Amino acid sequence: MSSFTYRDTVLPDVTTEQSTAQVPAIDSVGMQGIAIPLHVLGKRGERLSSQAKVDITVSLDHPNAKGIHMSRLYNLLQQYLSNKDLHKSALTTLMNALIESQDGLSKSAQLNLHFDLTVSRPALISKTSGYQSYPTSLCVMRSSEHYKAQLKLRVPYSSTCPCSASLSRKALAEAFVKQFESKQFESKQFAGMQPEEQQPTIEEMGAWLASKEASIATAHAQRSFADITLDLANKDIPDFIGIIDLVENALGTPLQTAVKREDEQAFAKRNAENLMFVEDSVRRLHAAFSTYYQATYFRVKVEHQESLHAHDAIAEISGPVHR
Repeated sequence: MSSFTYRDTVLPDVTTEQSTAQVPAIDSVGMQGIAIPLHVLGKRGERLSSQAKVDITVSLDHPNAKGIHMSRLYNLLQQYLSNKDLHKSALTTLMNALIESQDGLSKSAQLNLHFDLTVSRPALISKTSGYQSYPTSLCVMRSSEHYKAQLKLRVPYSSTCPCSASLSRKALAEAFVKQFESKQFESKQFAGMQPEEQQPTIEEMGAWLASKEASIATAHAQRSFADITLDLANKDIPDFIGIIDLVENALGTPLQTAVKREDEQAFAKRNAENLMFVEDSVRRLHAAFSTYYQATYFRVKVEHQESLHAHDAIAEISGPVHR
């Protein structure tokens, strides 16, 4: 009597079957949205993110192959990145291993890491601080000939419309003249007053400007976003905080976290000093990234989420990095 049992058989793997007819190559095949614990670090070793969503694919280039070995991609991702610090050596090794794991079926691989950078940001004046979140993607592509990396980063900021600010100043000037013209007229009705008593004093004008009556018009401002895409120059992990600082310093009006009244006043002043149309924003960022050392090419898109209109204003600019 045979001792054969079903459990003794080798489980089938249909992906190893080959077609007798040639089939077209597939640019990329794999998985997306894989959740992994991943520690993204700043330059000083501080932890900026502890989790990521990952898209991982390889090409299918063999002319007769039915499919790739997909589970191998998942296992390699766990081996090299899961619950580990993100370093260039791990990324480079992983990308090579993804292609080698397919036993000649694939010539290229791509890895997209999506995570939020959580960065401590100080207030403008006071000693308070809080955390700002910056959505980020790091895309790595590996082929037999090339290793390419691209960074995408979204930085929020505030933008105040120059046209609206000009109209607000005009309305305030008209109200100011009307207020103190009437005061001069009234003072002339009283005989015997000295000339200096007929004029409004600096204190009176300042008090009026600080009163509710002087809130004639306000410029419209909006929460805005700068989407930065950088073709990276080498295999190094980007200087995430350095790039964020570059954007926020160029624009001058980063969104705030914890604030006190003095910080809110300083923020209002910053907006007044940095009035920006979308055209102004992208030109500032073009100047900032045209010589950025970690990139070879940059693309910038800005979006001003209008408070005046029901639609948004956008602008895009791009160019090579000059060294």
